[in-house]
Amino acid sequence: MGLLVLVASLVVGSDLFGAREALFGSATPPSRPAAFSRVVGETPAQKAARTRLRSQPWWQEVDSFRGDGATQTPALEIGEDAIQSRMKWSCEGARFVVRASAEDKPLIDSACAGEKTTALTDTVEEGLQVEAEGPWKLRVEQQVDVPLVEPALPAMTAPGASNVATGGFYRMDQVGKGSVTIFRLPSGRHALRLSGFYVKPNIDLEIRLSPLRAPRTTREYLSAPSTLAAALDITAGSMNFVLPDGVDPTQFRSVVIWCPIIDSAYSAATLKQNQ
Repeated sequence: MGLLVLVASLVVGSDLFGAREALFGSATPPSRPAAFSRVVGETPAQKAARTRLRSQPWWQEVDSFRGDGATQTPALEIGEDAIQSRMKWSCEGARFVVRASAEDKPLIDSACAGEKTTALTDTVEEGLQVEAEGPWKLRVEQQVDVPLVEPALPAMTAPGASNVATGGFYRMDQVGKGSVTIFRLPSGRHALRLSGFYVKPNIDLEIRLSPLRAPRTTREYLSAPSTLAAALDITAGSMNFVLPDGVDPTQFRSVVIWCPIIDSAYSAATLKQNQ
Protein backbone atom coordinates (compact mmCIF):
# COMPACT_ATOMS: atom_id res chain seq x y z
CA MET A 1 0.00 0.00 0.00
CA GLY A 2 2.80 2.37 0.90
CA LEU A 3 4.49 1.73 -2.43
CA LEU A 4 1.25 2.51 -4.29
CA VAL A 5 0.87 5.80 -2.39
CA LEU A 6 4.47 6.72 -3.21
CA VAL A 7 4.01 5.94 -6.91
CA ALA A 8 0.74 7.93 -7.03
CA SER A 9 2.46 10.90 -5.35
CA LEU A 10 5.27 10.85 -7.90
CA VAL A 11 2.85 10.66 -10.83
CA VAL A 12 0.69 13.55 -9.57
CA GLY A 13 3.57 15.64 -8.22
CA SER A 14 5.52 15.47 -11.46
CA ASP A 15 2.33 15.87 -13.53
CA LEU A 16 3.27 12.69 -15.42
CA PHE A 17 0.83 12.14 -18.32
CA GLY A 18 -0.96 15.36 -17.25
CA ALA A 19 -2.33 13.64 -14.14
CA ARG A 20 -2.10 16.66 -11.84
CA GLU A 21 -3.77 18.99 -14.32
CA ALA A 22 -6.51 16.45 -15.01
CA LEU A 23 -7.25 16.05 -11.30
CA PHE A 24 -6.81 19.59 -9.99
CA GLY A 25 -6.68 21.89 -13.01
CA SER A 26 -3.75 23.97 -14.20
CA ALA A 27 -2.03 26.42 -11.84
CA THR A 28 -0.66 28.29 -14.84
CA PRO A 29 -3.19 30.60 -16.52
CA PRO A 30 -3.54 30.51 -20.30
CA SER A 31 -1.56 33.05 -22.30
CA ARG A 32 -3.41 36.17 -23.46
CA PRO A 33 -2.46 39.31 -25.38
CA ALA A 34 -1.43 42.24 -23.18
CA ALA A 35 -3.38 45.50 -23.43
CA PHE A 36 -1.77 48.51 -25.11
CA SER A 37 -4.07 51.19 -23.68
CA ARG A 38 -6.58 52.00 -20.98
CA VAL A 39 -9.05 52.49 -23.85
CA VAL A 40 -10.04 49.58 -26.13
CA GLY A 41 -9.02 50.22 -29.73
CA GLU A 42 -6.22 52.67 -28.97
CA THR A 43 -3.44 50.27 -29.99
CA PRO A 44 -0.24 50.58 -32.01
CA ALA A 45 0.23 48.70 -35.27
CA GLN A 46 2.22 45.82 -33.83
CA LYS A 47 0.53 42.70 -32.52
CA ALA A 48 0.25 42.40 -28.75
CA ALA A 49 2.59 39.83 -27.23
CA ARG A 50 0.88 36.99 -25.40
CA THR A 51 1.68 36.47 -21.74
CA ARG A 52 0.67 34.31 -18.80
CA LEU A 53 1.41 37.16 -16.40
CA ARG A 54 -1.65 38.55 -14.61
CA SER A 55 -2.35 41.96 -13.07
CA GLN A 56 -4.69 43.02 -10.34
CA PRO A 57 -8.02 43.32 -12.23
CA TRP A 58 -8.46 46.83 -13.67
CA TRP A 59 -11.12 48.75 -15.61
CA GLN A 60 -10.55 49.43 -19.30
CA GLU A 61 -12.78 51.82 -21.24
CA VAL A 62 -14.67 50.12 -24.08
CA ASP A 63 -16.33 53.30 -25.42
CA SER A 64 -17.88 56.53 -24.22
CA PHE A 65 -20.82 58.61 -25.43
CA ARG A 66 -22.57 61.86 -24.68
CA GLY A 67 -25.70 63.47 -25.97
CA ASP A 68 -28.63 65.77 -25.34
CA GLY A 69 -31.64 63.54 -25.88
CA ALA A 70 -32.47 60.12 -27.28
CA THR A 71 -29.92 58.25 -29.41
CA GLN A 72 -28.72 54.81 -30.53
CA THR A 73 -25.04 54.09 -29.91
CA PRO A 74 -22.82 52.09 -32.27
CA ALA A 75 -22.19 48.41 -31.56
CA LEU A 76 -20.14 47.55 -28.50
CA GLU A 77 -17.94 44.51 -28.00
CA ILE A 78 -17.04 43.31 -24.54
CA GLY A 79 -13.89 41.15 -24.64
CA GLU A 80 -14.46 37.44 -24.23
CA ASP A 81 -11.84 37.37 -21.46
CA ALA A 82 -13.38 40.28 -19.54
CA ILE A 83 -14.14 39.47 -15.91
CA GLN A 84 -17.15 41.79 -15.77
CA SER A 85 -18.43 45.01 -17.35
CA ARG A 86 -20.24 48.14 -16.21
CA MET A 87 -21.65 51.52 -17.27
CA LYS A 88 -20.70 54.77 -15.53
CA TRP A 89 -23.15 57.53 -16.33
CA SER A 90 -24.58 60.90 -15.39
CA CYS A 91 -27.47 63.00 -16.70
CA GLU A 92 -29.16 66.37 -16.16
CA GLY A 93 -32.74 65.66 -17.24
CA ALA A 94 -35.57 64.19 -15.21
CA ARG A 95 -34.90 60.55 -16.07
CA PHE A 96 -32.35 58.40 -17.88
CA VAL A 97 -33.24 55.10 -19.61
CA VAL A 98 -30.85 52.74 -21.41
CA ARG A 99 -31.76 49.48 -23.16
CA ALA A 100 -29.79 46.90 -25.12
CA SER A 101 -32.69 46.87 -27.60
CA ALA A 102 -36.21 48.34 -27.85
CA GLU A 103 -37.82 45.16 -26.54
CA ASP A 104 -35.51 44.56 -23.59
CA LYS A 105 -36.08 45.48 -19.98
CA PRO A 106 -34.09 48.67 -19.31
CA LEU A 107 -30.53 48.25 -18.14
CA ILE A 108 -30.86 51.71 -16.58
CA ASP A 109 -34.13 53.40 -15.60
CA SER A 110 -33.33 56.03 -13.04
CA ALA A 111 -33.79 59.62 -11.99
CA CYS A 112 -30.79 61.86 -12.69
CA ALA A 113 -28.74 62.50 -9.55
CA GLY A 114 -24.94 62.64 -9.76
CA GLU A 115 -22.66 60.06 -11.35
CA LYS A 116 -23.80 56.45 -11.02
CA THR A 117 -22.48 52.98 -11.90
CA THR A 118 -24.60 50.11 -13.26
CA ALA A 119 -23.41 46.55 -13.87
CA LEU A 120 -23.73 45.50 -17.51
CA THR A 121 -25.27 42.03 -17.64
CA ASP A 122 -26.75 41.94 -21.18
CA THR A 123 -24.90 41.59 -24.49
CA VAL A 124 -24.54 44.91 -26.34
CA GLU A 125 -23.27 43.88 -29.78
CA GLU A 126 -26.05 45.94 -31.38
CA GLY A 127 -25.36 49.02 -29.27
CA LEU A 128 -27.41 50.82 -26.64
CA GLN A 129 -30.68 52.65 -26.98
CA VAL A 130 -30.67 55.81 -24.86
CA GLU A 131 -33.76 57.77 -23.81
CA ALA A 132 -33.16 61.15 -22.17
CA GLU A 133 -34.58 64.66 -22.07
CA GLY A 134 -31.38 66.54 -21.37
CA PRO A 135 -27.56 66.29 -21.46
CA TRP A 136 -26.04 62.94 -20.47
CA LYS A 137 -22.72 61.04 -20.44
CA LEU A 138 -22.19 57.28 -20.59
CA ARG A 139 -18.97 55.27 -20.39
CA VAL A 140 -18.85 51.50 -20.87
CA GLU A 141 -15.95 49.69 -19.15
CA GLN A 142 -14.72 46.11 -18.91
CA GLN A 143 -12.61 44.62 -16.15
CA VAL A 144 -9.51 42.72 -17.28
CA ASP A 145 -6.46 41.25 -15.58
CA VAL A 146 -3.88 41.30 -18.39
CA PRO A 147 -0.77 43.50 -18.15
CA LEU A 148 -0.92 47.00 -19.63
CA VAL A 149 1.96 47.78 -22.01
CA GLU A 150 1.66 51.50 -22.81
CA PRO A 151 4.06 53.27 -25.15
CA ALA A 152 6.00 56.10 -23.55
CA LEU A 153 4.22 59.45 -23.49
CA PRO A 154 5.21 61.61 -26.50
CA ALA A 155 6.15 64.38 -24.05
CA MET A 156 8.80 62.12 -22.52
CA THR A 157 10.90 62.34 -25.69
CA ALA A 158 9.80 65.77 -26.93
CA PRO A 159 12.33 68.61 -27.26
CA GLY A 160 13.00 70.03 -23.81
CA ALA A 161 12.24 66.78 -21.97
CA SER A 162 14.92 65.06 -19.89
CA ASN A 163 15.48 61.80 -18.06
CA VAL A 164 16.19 62.84 -14.48
CA ALA A 165 16.32 59.57 -12.51
CA THR A 166 16.18 55.78 -12.87
CA GLY A 167 15.97 52.79 -10.56
CA GLY A 168 15.32 49.05 -10.36
CA PHE A 169 12.74 47.49 -8.05
CA TYR A 170 13.69 45.06 -5.29
CA ARG A 171 11.61 43.03 -2.89
CA MET A 172 10.48 44.35 0.49
CA ASP A 173 7.37 42.59 1.86
CA GLN A 174 6.37 41.19 -1.55
CA VAL A 175 7.86 40.45 -4.96
CA GLY A 176 8.56 43.53 -7.05
CA LYS A 177 10.39 43.59 -10.40
CA GLY A 178 11.12 45.99 -13.24
CA SER A 179 12.44 49.52 -13.50
CA VAL A 180 11.27 53.09 -12.97
CA THR A 181 12.30 56.17 -14.96
CA ILE A 182 11.39 59.72 -14.05
CA PHE A 183 11.16 62.40 -16.73
CA ARG A 184 10.97 66.17 -16.62
CA LEU A 185 8.49 67.16 -19.30
CA PRO A 186 8.76 70.30 -21.46
CA SER A 187 5.89 71.80 -19.44
CA GLY A 188 7.96 71.59 -16.26
CA ARG A 189 5.82 68.81 -14.78
CA HIS A 190 7.31 65.41 -14.04
CA ALA A 191 6.17 61.96 -15.18
CA LEU A 192 7.05 58.49 -13.98
CA ARG A 193 7.30 55.40 -16.20
CA LEU A 194 7.33 51.79 -14.99
CA SER A 195 8.91 49.33 -17.46
CA GLY A 196 8.78 45.53 -17.38
CA PHE A 197 7.05 45.99 -14.04
CA TYR A 198 5.41 43.45 -11.76
CA VAL A 199 4.33 43.55 -8.15
CA LYS A 200 2.15 41.10 -6.25
CA PRO A 201 -1.47 42.05 -7.06
CA ASN A 202 -3.68 43.77 -4.51
CA ILE A 203 -6.27 46.53 -4.52
CA ASP A 204 -5.59 50.20 -3.75
CA LEU A 205 -1.80 50.08 -4.12
CA GLU A 206 0.08 53.39 -4.28
CA ILE A 207 3.30 54.66 -5.84
CA ARG A 208 5.00 56.84 -3.24
CA LEU A 209 8.19 58.88 -3.17
CA SER A 210 10.45 58.49 -0.14
CA PRO A 211 13.44 60.54 1.08
CA LEU A 212 15.12 57.26 2.11
CA ARG A 213 17.71 55.89 -0.28
CA ALA A 214 16.96 52.17 0.06
CA PRO A 215 14.32 51.25 2.65
CA ARG A 216 14.31 47.50 3.34
CA THR A 217 11.38 47.05 5.71
CA THR A 218 7.95 48.57 6.24
CA ARG A 219 9.09 49.89 9.60
CA GLU A 220 12.08 51.63 8.02
CA TYR A 221 9.90 53.09 5.24
CA LEU A 222 7.47 54.51 7.83
CA SER A 223 10.30 56.22 9.69
CA ALA A 224 10.29 59.07 7.13
CA PRO A 225 7.33 60.92 5.56
CA SER A 226 6.56 60.01 1.95
CA THR A 227 4.60 61.72 -0.85
CA LEU A 228 1.93 60.17 -3.05
CA ALA A 229 2.99 60.01 -6.71
CA ALA A 230 0.02 58.05 -8.14
CA ALA A 231 -2.52 55.34 -7.44
CA LEU A 232 -1.43 51.97 -8.85
CA ASP A 233 -4.46 50.08 -10.15
CA ILE A 234 -2.50 47.87 -12.60
CA THR A 235 0.26 45.66 -11.21
CA ALA A 236 1.98 44.34 -14.34
CA GLY A 237 3.31 45.85 -17.56
CA SER A 238 4.77 49.19 -18.62
CA MET A 239 2.83 52.29 -17.61
CA ASN A 240 3.00 56.09 -17.46
CA PHE A 241 1.95 58.39 -14.63
CA VAL A 242 2.06 62.20 -14.70
CA LEU A 243 2.93 63.34 -11.19
CA PRO A 244 0.77 65.84 -9.29
CA ASP A 245 1.53 69.48 -9.99
CA GLY A 246 4.13 70.77 -7.55
CA VAL A 247 5.68 67.36 -6.79
CA ASP A 248 9.41 67.39 -7.58
CA PRO A 249 10.70 63.80 -7.57
CA THR A 250 14.32 64.97 -7.66
CA GLN A 251 13.87 65.84 -3.98
CA PHE A 252 13.36 62.14 -3.15
CA ARG A 253 15.70 59.14 -3.18
CA SER A 254 13.43 56.15 -3.76
CA VAL A 255 10.09 54.99 -5.14
CA VAL A 256 8.03 52.67 -2.94
CA ILE A 257 5.00 50.52 -3.80
CA TRP A 258 2.78 50.89 -0.75
CA CYS A 259 -0.32 48.95 0.30
CA PRO A 260 -2.32 51.20 2.66
CA ILE A 261 -5.03 48.63 3.43
CA ILE A 262 -2.53 46.45 5.32
CA ASP A 263 0.24 49.03 5.98
CA SER A 264 2.83 47.12 3.98
CA ALA A 265 5.70 48.30 1.79
CA TYR A 266 5.67 45.79 -1.07
CA SER A 267 8.68 46.86 -3.13
CA ALA A 268 11.04 49.78 -3.68
CA ALA A 269 13.52 51.21 -6.17
CA THR A 270 16.50 53.40 -5.28
CA LEU A 271 16.61 56.44 -7.58
CA LYS A 272 19.87 57.24 -9.31
CA GLN A 273 19.85 60.89 -10.33
CA ASN A 274 21.06 61.57 -13.86
CA GLN A 275 23.31 64.59 -14.27
